[in-house]
Amino acid sequence: MLRCVLTAVSIAVVLGSLVSLASARPMPYSTPTPSPTATPEPTPGPGQLHNCPQAGKWAISVWSDAKVDIQEALDTCGAGAIDAAYHIRTLTQAWRVFFRGQPEISDLNTLDDLQAIATLGSPTASPASSAQPTPTPSASPGQMKGCPSAGKWALSAWNGPNATRATDAFATCSEAVAVAYWIDPQTQTWQRYIDGRPDLTTLSRLDNLQGVFALGSTVAREYCAPNIPGTYHGAVTIDGQPAPSGTVIKVFRGGIEFASTTVTDEGTYTANVPSPAPVIPPCFESTGGPLTFTCDGAEAQEKPSWGSALRLQDLTCVRMLNCPPAGKWSIAVYSGTGASAVDALGQCAVPVEAAYWIDPATQSWSRYIRGRPELTNLASPQHLQGVVALGSASEPLSDLSAAAVQSPQVQPEGRMEGCPQPGGWAISVWNGVTRTPPSEALATCSSARVAAAYWIDPQTQAWKRYFDGRADISNLPDLRELQGLITLGGEAR
Repeated sequence: MLRCVLTAVSIAVVLGSLVSLASARPMPYSTPTPSPTATPEPTPGPGQLHNCPQAGKWAISVWSDAKVDIQEALDTCGAGAIDAAYHIRTLTQAWRVFFRGQPEISDLNTLDDLQAIATLGSPTASPASSAQPTPTPSASPGQMKGCPSAGKWALSAWNGPNATRATDAFATCSEAVAVAYWIDPQTQTWQRYIDGRPDLTTLSRLDNLQGVFALGSTVAREYCAPNIPGTYHGAVTIDGQPAPSGTVIKVFRGGIEFASTTVTDEGTYTANVPSPAPVIPPCFESTGGPLTFTCDGAEAQEKPSWGSALRLQDLTCVRMLNCPPAGKWSIAVYSGTGASAVDALGQCAVPVEAAYWIDPATQSWSRYIRGRPELTNLASPQHLQGVVALGSASEPLSDLSAAAVQSPQVQPEGRMEGCPQPGGWAISVWNGVTRTPPSEALATCSSARVAAAYWIDPQTQAWKRYFDGRADISNLPDLRELQGLITLGGEAR
């Protein structure tokens, strides 16, 4: 059975539901309105962008004429009427984008005849004095342009008679079309076509030069619905310094990678999220939680919510979190990858005089002593490994250290990293939502029930404790994201 769950979308949040071929539970959709849409005044000329977006709304527009500069094509909807445009490459599934006034991050430069693009109307566009021209119906039998490949998405355009049955239009593609979506430019609701399921199909007919998101048929039983990406752009720093060119920026949600890019020579990044567009689960949900960015493995302090179109977002990545103040202890957490203990602890603004880590398997301690390599046996820390660290009493706290200990924003899910084994100690790190009760965080350990946990306040140097089932003597407050604890494993799970 086929299941398709599709929700209405707002201006910045586009479809994120799952299309499944396992079960069916249709949801209400509005009926497309065929009447003309008021848009900014079109510019006279031989070519025209059809289905122009309204102010502040999305549409799937289609260019009708010879190859042209994209700015010229968009201005046929009215000068300054369109702020952004997206087109998906059929083979690579990567997005090409255009942002008005942002040539340095735009790579969608031209449009071909009958090319479909997702467009966003400028919220400041003036109302049109007349409706946009209606395309002349094409002769039968017609042809779908920009058809998808098997298992991939495409922005396709129907070039044929008005009111053609969707089944007949998609049948002109060489690959079978499994699903297709069209967004109503007025109501911003989505209409869907599901191959062989008229009971779930709300997009039953296509007019000439109507554009759709189309997915080529695959053997999968579940399909992801499309998302118009959010394009994140900004400067990147790592431990207070500009990120070098080539630094890999990855974007995650719920531990799943949905985008990857690199830092440019100018120290900036641009990432389309999600890209490539998911076809089968895991899908990218437009209504999900915040995004997590990493810079060569080091987590960014910023955790922005997802939204479509251009999002200006600088990234502040820190490899050593919760560094100790001068002369005090803390449980510091390494969020980078591949550094030696000297280099990892050297990211703290206050020099670390000593650090200790307990192996949860052998229960032996490894140590780092500043300036004493003959006494140091703490190897390169792993990603999200916690250590008990002592800050030098003789050197002041800098702004970088203050930045390194700030609490990251909330994430949608979490688990305890470095859990203890039954009867053994470990230094564990909470990788999840800030303000999570210790009992809930520690319950994510699968190897053993956590009998006790301790955390030292880096400012007061007072120890806070947690004992399983003994709320009367526990005083460990709710945990922050990437907070380290000393934990004791209880009975095996």
